[in-house]
Amino acid sequence: MKDNKLSILIVTPNLNGARFLKDCIESIQRQDYPAIKHVVIDGGSTDESLEILKCYSVDYEIVPELNNYEAIHYGFKKYPSDIQAWLNADDIYRDGALYSVMQVFNTSSHVWWLTGIPSLTDSTGRIKPITSLPCPLFSKYFYLQRSRKYIQQESTFWRSKLYTTVNGLSTDYKYANDYLLWFSFFKHTKLYTLPQILASFREHGEGQISVKNREKYKGEVEDIIAKNKIVLNPIKIWVMKILLFFDFIILNTPKIRGKYMKSKFRQKFLAFAPLITFQNSDVKVL
Repeated sequence: MKDNKLSILIVTPNLNGARFLKDCIESIQRQDYPAIKHVVIDGGSTDESLEILKCYSVDYEIVPELNNYEAIHYGFKKYPSDIQAWLNADDIYRDGALYSVMQVFNTSSHVWWLTGIPSLTDSTGRIKPITSLPCPLFSKYFYLQRSRKYIQQESTFWRSKLYTTVNGLSTDYKYANDYLLWFSFFKHTKLYTLPQILASFREHGEGQISVKNREKYKGEVEDIIAKNKIVLNPIKIWVMKILLFFDFIILNTPKIRGKYMKSKFRQKFLAFAPLITFQNSDVKVL
């Protein structure tokens, strides 16, 4: 990479997450980008977490009075950086992820936030098979009105100035403050998609907070949508659904997919996130 001047901060909130914390830390330390700062905000763990943090020489603070989202926001406010993201203690980055992410941010000033292709792992860290198109279906219109459209937090990165512009993470909700953050980002700039598996969400049991409270998360998302009065004309919704059907067919037809993507029809008329590609190490937006 010719220019790697921008810094990136990864905040990890942790409370008794020793079971997977090593994998999380190692996945960050394996990244091949020089200007990475990883900070763990610990909520007062009583397991082996602190021993692990000391062993791996990770910067950390113990702040017992903060909940998960408050801990993340605390880290972003206290530790300055150009690019931000958070990685929960049971999730991991994939090798080479941050190099690709930072190549985009270093060369494309118009990109304020981006996300990768979602992936899930089992408890051992192995990627689980999921149905995925060549590029994720992140249409702004449909994301802002449907609770079952997710932007994977582990795979999402943004400029700190965007985070500051929207006043950061809210604490109005218990589970869906990440959705509210994306909602706020969409008000200021478009989302870009990097067609690469950048990170993985680990599924390791029904007792997992995000899994156990999935329905509560959806309920909070519905509340966010309702309060912000995201309403589209019914006729427009049906037209978009028809267009999305043909979009799906085209994306799964290799012979015409390339020309279709170059036309930028998806971005212009369906509000899909522009697709970022690399050609001979140069960043290109489709």
